[in-house]
Amino acid sequence: MDAPARPILVALGSEVRALRLIQAASRLARERNAPWLAVHVEAASGAIPDDLEQVQVWLQEAQRLGAGVRTVPAPTLAQGLADLTRATHAQALVLGRSRDRWPWARLGHSTADELQRRGLDADLVVLDDPPEVAGAERPGTPFGATLGTLLVLAACTGLAWLVPREGNLSLVLPVYLLGVAFIAHRWGQGLGVLASTLSALLYDFLLETPRFRHAEELWPNLLFFLAMLLSAQLVMGLLRRLRLQARDVQRREFHTASLYLLGRALARSRTPEEVAAAAGEHIGRIFKAKAWLLFPLEDTWHALPTPLEDPSLPPPSELAPSLDLGGRQGDPLEPLPLGGAFYLSLTGTDRSEGVLRILPREAKGLPPRTWELLQAFAAQIALALERLRWLEEARRAQVERETERMRSTLLGAIGHDLRTPLAAIHGAAGTLLLPGDLDDSARRDLLAMIQDESERLAHLLGNILDLTRLESGVLRVQKEWQPLEEVVGAALGHLERREGPVSVRVDLPSDLPLVPLDAALMEQVLINLLTNARRHAPGQATELRAWGEPGGLALEVADRGPGVPEAFRERMFDPFVRLPGAGEGGVGLGLAICRAIIQAHGGTITAEARPGGGTAFRLRLPLPGEPPALPEDAP
Repeated sequence: MDAPARPILVALGSEVRALRLIQAASRLARERNAPWLAVHVEAASGAIPDDLEQVQVWLQEAQRLGAGVRTVPAPTLAQGLADLTRATHAQALVLGRSRDRWPWARLGHSTADELQRRGLDADLVVLDDPPEVAGAERPGTPFGATLGTLLVLAACTGLAWLVPREGNLSLVLPVYLLGVAFIAHRWGQGLGVLASTLSALLYDFLLETPRFRHAEELWPNLLFFLAMLLSAQLVMGLLRRLRLQARDVQRREFHTASLYLLGRALARSRTPEEVAAAAGEHIGRIFKAKAWLLFPLEDTWHALPTPLEDPSLPPPSELAPSLDLGGRQGDPLEPLPLGGAFYLSLTGTDRSEGVLRILPREAKGLPPRTWELLQAFAAQIALALERLRWLEEARRAQVERETERMRSTLLGAIGHDLRTPLAAIHGAAGTLLLPGDLDDSARRDLLAMIQDESERLAHLLGNILDLTRLESGVLRVQKEWQPLEEVVGAALGHLERREGPVSVRVDLPSDLPLVPLDAALMEQVLINLLTNARRHAPGQATELRAWGEPGGLALEVADRGPGVPEAFRERMFDPFVRLPGAGEGGVGLGLAICRAIIQAHGGTITAEARPGGGTAFRLRLPLPGEPPALPEDAP
C-alpha cells in the first residue's frame, strides 16, 4: 500500500501578499499531486486584532481552494513553522520574505535563513514581495504608554549621567534624541511632544547639577538641544505621515483583494438568494455590519438573505427618491443614514436592481474611509443581480421560442394527420350524398371508410389528451397486483381486432411474479410499441419477452427493422419527434406516451440496438415489497 503523499505547507500572515502565497501553494500542490495546509503562527509577541481578522479571511480562502487550515501558537514564527514542518513531514514550505517594520531587525537573520539553519527536510519556496509598510498603531492603554515614556526618559537620563564630566554635554543630545524618536514611533506624536518637553527639563536639570555646573557655554548648549528636539519632532511628523500613507496603500490593497473575492463569489451565484448570502458574508467581515438586499414588492420590501422586520424601514415609495444622488446634498459616496442603518441604491446599467441595507455592529457607524469600498461592493452586487435578471429574461425568451416552435410543430403535425382522415370522410360522405343509387357493396365500403377514419381521428386526439393529462399529473395511475400475461394477452387481442392477425413471438416465463401496474395504461404501452415495430418492420415477427430482475421486472419488445441512430435513441421519446425518413405515420406521440406511463409507474424505458439489426425497447418496472402469491388454479 502506497504511503500518503507528504503535504505542502504555506505560512500566512495578515498581509495582502497572503493571497499570492495561497495561489502559489495551490498551484504547487496541483503540480505535485499532494495535499496542502495553510498555517498561521501566533507568535508570543501577539498580534493586532484587525490583523487576526484579515488572517481569517486568507485561511477561509485557502480552505475554499481545498487546503487544510491550522493555527499554531509558538514563541517565534521560525520555531512554529519548523515544528509543524517536522510534525507533518511536509515536502515543501511556501512563505514570503520576512520584512520587519524595525530597520535594525533587518540586520539579523530572516525567517527563511533561520529555517535553513535548522536543517529542515523540506523545500523552502520563498516569494519576494515589495517591502511591507507599517500597519496600524500598536494598541496600548494610556497608562502603559505613559509609563513606558517615563521609563525611556529615565534610561536616557541614566545614560547621560555616565558621560565624562567636563565639556562633553554634546554626548547627551543623541541619547535624548533617540529616546524621543523611539517614543514618538512607538506610542504616537502626542507622547513624543511630552517626551521632548521632559527631555528639555531634564537637560536643564543636568546643567544645574554640581557635576556639570562649571561647563562652559551652558545656555548655547540648551538652545542647541531645544533646536535639535524640534527638528526631531519635525522628522518624526514626516515619518508619521509616510507611515499613514503606507498604511493607506496597504488598506487599499486589502480592499482590492476583498473586491476580488466578492466578485468571484458573486460570479458563482445563480439566484438572488445566493447573491444576498455572498454579499452578507463579505460585508459582515469587511465592514463589521449586517447586510440585507431589499427588493420592492408593492408597498413593502422583500429582504434577503433573512426576513427583515424593522418599523423604521420606510416603504419603497419614500426610500427610492431619497436614494437619488441628484436629490440630496453631501458626499455622493456617502450611504443614506436612516434609523441607525445605511442604505445604498443597487443601480445597474439600465435600472435599479434593489437597495442594499447595512446595519453596523458598532455605534460609530461607517467611517468615511469605507464609503468608497462600500460603493464598489454595491456596484458588484448590482451587476450580479442584473446578470441574473438578464439570464432569466433570456431563459424566458428561450422558453417562449421553444413553446412557439412546439406549437407550430403540433399544429403542423396534427393538421397533416387530421387532413388525411377528414378528407377521406368528406369524400365518402359526399359520395353517399350524390344523386343516384349505390349498390350495397359500395355503400358498405364508404361507410366502413368513414368508420375507420373516424377511429383514426379519435385515436389521435386520445393520444394528445392522454399525454397532456400524464405530463400535468391529472391522470393518476391505479396500480394493482396482477399477472403480466393478462396485460400482454389483452394488448395482442386489441391489435388483432383492429389490424387483423399479428406476428408476435411471446416468451413469458411461467414463474413471473405479480406486478403492480395500471392494466389499461400498460396495455396502451404495449399496443404503441407493437404498432411501432409493425410499422417499421412490416412482414417480420416481433419478439416480446419478459424476465425477473433483482427488485423489479423487465419486458422487451424487439423488431428487425432498420434500427435507430444512436443520436436519436434518447430524443425519440420526446413529443412530436420522428426519425428522419420515417414516412407516413403518426405525429410522434406514441413513444412519448409510453415514457410518460412508464415513469408514472416509477420505471424506465430505453431503446437499444439489436445485434444483427433492429431495435429493442426495454421496460423496467420496480417491484416494491413482496408480491402476493398466485392462486393455485391460476394459469
